[in-house]
Amino acid sequence: MLTVGEALHGAAVRHKNKPALIFGEEQLSFQELDLKTNRIAQALLSLGLTKGQRVGLLLPNGLDMAEAYFGLAKAGIIGVPINLRWTPEEIRYALLDSQISLIVADKDFLPALSSVESLVPVYYTHLDDASGARSWEKLVAAAPSEPVRVDIVEDDVWVIVYTSGTTGKPKGAVRTHISNLMIALTLVAELGISSEDVGLAVLPMFHVNSLWVVTLSAIIGATCVIYPHRAIHPQHIVEEMNRHRVTYTMFVPTLLSFLADAVEAGKVDTETLRVILTASAPLDSTLRDRILQGFSQVRLYDIYGSTEYGACSVIRHRLDGPLGSVGYPVIGQDIRILDEHRQPQPPGVIGEVFVKGPSLMKEYWGNPEATRESFTQDGYLTVGDMGYLSADGLLFLVDRKQDMIIVAGENVYPVEVEEALLRHPDLGMATVFGVPDPRRGERVVALVVPRSGHTVDVESLYQLAKEQLADYKRPYIIEVVEELPIGPSGKVVRRQAKEGWLQRHPE
Repeated sequence: MLTVGEALHGAAVRHKNKPALIFGEEQLSFQELDLKTNRIAQALLSLGLTKGQRVGLLLPNGLDMAEAYFGLAKAGIIGVPINLRWTPEEIRYALLDSQISLIVADKDFLPALSSVESLVPVYYTHLDDASGARSWEKLVAAAPSEPVRVDIVEDDVWVIVYTSGTTGKPKGAVRTHISNLMIALTLVAELGISSEDVGLAVLPMFHVNSLWVVTLSAIIGATCVIYPHRAIHPQHIVEEMNRHRVTYTMFVPTLLSFLADAVEAGKVDTETLRVILTASAPLDSTLRDRILQGFSQVRLYDIYGSTEYGACSVIRHRLDGPLGSVGYPVIGQDIRILDEHRQPQPPGVIGEVFVKGPSLMKEYWGNPEATRESFTQDGYLTVGDMGYLSADGLLFLVDRKQDMIIVAGENVYPVEVEEALLRHPDLGMATVFGVPDPRRGERVVALVVPRSGHTVDVESLYQLAKEQLADYKRPYIIEVVEELPIGPSGKVVRRQAKEGWLQRHPE
């Protein structure tokens, strides 16, 4: 049986004194990380938590977050990472939905979690002694460093990662030890990464992308540098890459454009970086060629996947190579294109993308209906993306999951934004879509129709969005219109609304 805790311990045996994690001026060797995560597991069990219970994690990137992930794995307790950009209402929903038994949070969340502490204990990191709150560091420091004795198998759940739902409510993707390890091992094999490499985790660690980078590094004995700043800034990324001679990393295309700028300005050591993985949004030919021309030995890969799938397909980009495809299935994955009756489609015919393999999620937490709708009887999973397979097996996507918008790598679902706006008493209808943005990938646009006999103060809609939605979900533009296109079913045809807006705003 291969579990996350066993994999980490194995790396610690082989790479005892080598740096495992670096965060700013702090670092932990593999042995120190192994012992620290033993303490975390012991501390959690000493509080009376048992295997299978859930712990919420509201922590920024750093050693605390990485240690918590691995400590929970060793205790058989399930981690529930929470998006730090969510509003208190969104955070509360995920914590209550997952029925968490304890929360580990950064001290900055003291005010936001005050109403929750009567329901569940909260331990805070980096507290001032005078705060009177529970200290996570003191709890862990008092625990022994011996391994815990908990029977954990590879199909046990390690994390529940919430992904926005098309109905407006986030859904918890249940991911096991082995499914996450298979993602890491697959990427190691596909990308050619070894213990001699140095990785950089830039994206937030409450997302699966950086979780996979950290996990991948830890289990093979590679050093992982965790980006040490709360806000992502291109200059700081370049500084970390140069300082630690990073050899592999994962970006979203919006960040990759900043890296191309830095290369062309001569600010990056181009001899060290050799593997770049990009995900979450399509890569255009101009940006691809800028990266490949700027770095002398880099291998640039595009990966298609999701919180639910894990890694699905991968393609290595080359100068003047084909664009539009997200590649061949990664090792162990099988991709099928099915029609609305879930019958196989021939090459070249568009249908819904279904995937089967060792890196899939187990289910949606507490949502058997959504689980049944997403899985076929023989174990293929869909997240609603549309595409086709070429005759030689390349996967092409033609539409993303429903009408999902990607803002700087963050998924935004229009229904969630529309529901927030429609809480305004003067609003009758709303539709939301994404439009291209050169830096953030896309930005959110909302078209709204007032109720009959009412007028809408647009500034009050912006304020409502600020109160209800994380910053990346808020509309960049809110435009009042007289009517919206309505289809035969009586629903707004979002595609037509977007096309009309783009025609009115060609620039």
